[in-house]
Amino acid sequence: MLATAASAFLKLNALLFILYISYTIRLHAVQVYGKVIHEFDPWFNFRATDYLVNEINARGLWDGSRAFFNWYDDKVWYPLGRPVGTTIYCGLQYTSAFIYFALGALGQPMSLNDVCVYVPAWFASFSCLFVFGMAWEVSRSFNSALAAAFFMAISPAHLMRSVAGGYDNEGIAVAAICGTFYFWVRSLRNSSSWPYGIMTGLMYIYMVAAWGGYVFVLNMIGVHAAVLIMSGRYSQNLWKSYSIFYVMGTLGAIQFPVVGYAPLKSLEQLGPLFVFVWLQLMEVCKRYERANPDISQRRIHDYYMLVFGGAMVAGLVGIMLFMPRGYLGPISARVRGLFVQHTRTGNPLVDSVAEHQATRDEMYYQYFHIVCYLAPIGFVSMFFNLTDQKLFVIAYTAISMYFSRKMIRLILILAPASSVVAGVALELVITWSITQHLEDLDEPADPVTAKSAAAKNAKKGQVKKVKKGGDRASHPLFQELSEIYSENLMLRKVLAGVWLFMSLSGLLYYWVHCHRMAENLSSPSIMLMARSKTGEPVIIDDFRESYWWLRDNTPEDSRVLSWWDYGYQINGIANRTTIADGNTWNHEHIALLGRALVSPVKKAHRIVRHLADYVLVWSTRYGNMWGDDIAKSPHMARIGGSVYKDIKPEDFYQDQNGKPSEMMRKSLIYRTVNFRLDPSIPQFPPDTFEEVFTSKNNMVRIYKVLRVSAKSKAYCSEGRGYKAWYSGKPLLEAYPPGLKKILSQKQDFKQLEDFNRRDEVEEE
Repeated sequence: MLATAASAFLKLNALLFILYISYTIRLHAVQVYGKVIHEFDPWFNFRATDYLVNEINARGLWDGSRAFFNWYDDKVWYPLGRPVGTTIYCGLQYTSAFIYFALGALGQPMSLNDVCVYVPAWFASFSCLFVFGMAWEVSRSFNSALAAAFFMAISPAHLMRSVAGGYDNEGIAVAAICGTFYFWVRSLRNSSSWPYGIMTGLMYIYMVAAWGGYVFVLNMIGVHAAVLIMSGRYSQNLWKSYSIFYVMGTLGAIQFPVVGYAPLKSLEQLGPLFVFVWLQLMEVCKRYERANPDISQRRIHDYYMLVFGGAMVAGLVGIMLFMPRGYLGPISARVRGLFVQHTRTGNPLVDSVAEHQATRDEMYYQYFHIVCYLAPIGFVSMFFNLTDQKLFVIAYTAISMYFSRKMIRLILILAPASSVVAGVALELVITWSITQHLEDLDEPADPVTAKSAAAKNAKKGQVKKVKKGGDRASHPLFQELSEIYSENLMLRKVLAGVWLFMSLSGLLYYWVHCHRMAENLSSPSIMLMARSKTGEPVIIDDFRESYWWLRDNTPEDSRVLSWWDYGYQINGIANRTTIADGNTWNHEHIALLGRALVSPVKKAHRIVRHLADYVLVWSTRYGNMWGDDIAKSPHMARIGGSVYKDIKPEDFYQDQNGKPSEMMRKSLIYRTVNFRLDPSIPQFPPDTFEEVFTSKNNMVRIYKVLRVSAKSKAYCSEGRGYKAWYSGKPLLEAYPPGLKKILSQKQDFKQLEDFNRRDEVEEE
């Protein structure tokens, strides 16, 4: 009794320690750079959270929430604006606001900035706890569950989106994914566990609020349910659990404006609906069987055919009715990118995003390390003593592995699955290794007797296998292998020792590797660490320095034109109006921005003077960082050319020696990045652009737009973007008349996979 209590106490403390290290390993950025929001998207999330908190403080929870969901932000996507409240996954904002107010109510106030910085690190511990639960459901082993939680706690694949300061949706979404999957497999444990389907539905609703990746979660559970049915593992428990989850989850999901009725209309989400219908039909048929126990198999078969045949006819009629009316939405370009090669989705905007690139083989070792070797062992072990929970882990691991190959950022969803199978594998390896060294304690001391006993036991085992397994067990090869395994205890001890040494040393290296990766992944990108000439570490703060300059030296109503990557930071730090940002909701608007940046200076000025007061560009190549606006400019040309056909992307390039093409050399983006720093770049034409700021290390440059159209600025200040959106009119009315000629040349971008559109010929 005492030994059991001591064991439970040690295991509980081991779990608490794992949760502790999952938190502390993510604090490197705070320790080095301070409590700073990282990257680009987190700045939008912080700004939206700040808006929500201010509205709740001013109006109360209910009215403040209404104001948040009705928020139309006219400081972004100028002159269109953006209906933020209806286009945002608000779970992150509400989670942080709740923590902020809760800490204040408990007498432990923390600034909103600090809450947002720490949220990803806090939720990483919840992710580990749910992974622990998943591993327990699969293995029924506390040791396997501890190992899985350990791998998840410090996995670089998880760290990449959960370091302190990385205030992005995935920071809480991973915990929501793991929680949804844990409650799902828990609901399938036995015939009385279906009420956990309620928790699955609630956690899924939180997942929907948190991140657009909810589509993966929905389909993953749908695939698992379908696999269970097809493998003959249908049960009333499955029917109850899935029905509760799907109905509750879907009703919750459609409450969020950003989702709407997509779960019932989008091709990406109709699969789980079909599984739901399938389960209802199965239950109808099963109840018929139970109500008529004496009926013949032929009658049962005919009943199944009648039920499923009728459902298929009804489904076909529904498709014929709704398809021509455009009810069903097309597969999005981002999802389409999971099934075609990167840069071939048909959407140059999607293809331009670096994190949408395919994952290279070497990245798996970088992000998973020893898990790369343990996971296959654990994955194979799932096929033995198969259960519903193990089938889920098999499906989850295989599908997430496929998607992680297609897109770098989706390595994230493989982290929980790989941690579970690696945890199971680690316990198998260590347990087997220790068992071999303890086995001789039960064997006779005399080697001859031991060998004879081993051979005898092996022979008995063969007889049993023949009776149970038939010809396979009696095959000479299996007999020979069984004898070799039974008789060579010393060989097994040696192998066990090697396995044990490799496992323990691998874990040590994994610990070191993960902490090194944590440091690398904790760089906030808005601040950089470098070395001075004397070798001392220095922080390069050019980006914030530039945004602070805009904040302190430009009028509050100033409009800043930059490539869309930097829009969130300009809004969040400089508090200035931007032309576009990372939401990328309007392809044609970004194409107009791209056209302005890749056009010759005078032509570009004819566009820019109607939209902006300042132009900001990144020139980081002068700080030995080559991913600046020159590197991104071919994407600008491709996106611009997808709408404005006079832009020829093939003419916009740099050769192998870095020499620009004639079109690139004359472009606004090339001139603003290199002006004055490259002696070959001439002065700007009169009354076009004037340099007003260059950061300390020449990494950011700001130009004032001359001869700004006051008429266009006054026209856009009347809130025409909001009025057009609210009344359902074309957003083109928001653009100033001075751009009418330019806009008349555009051809709206059409997704290749949008089967609802009609070609112009058909419309005529």
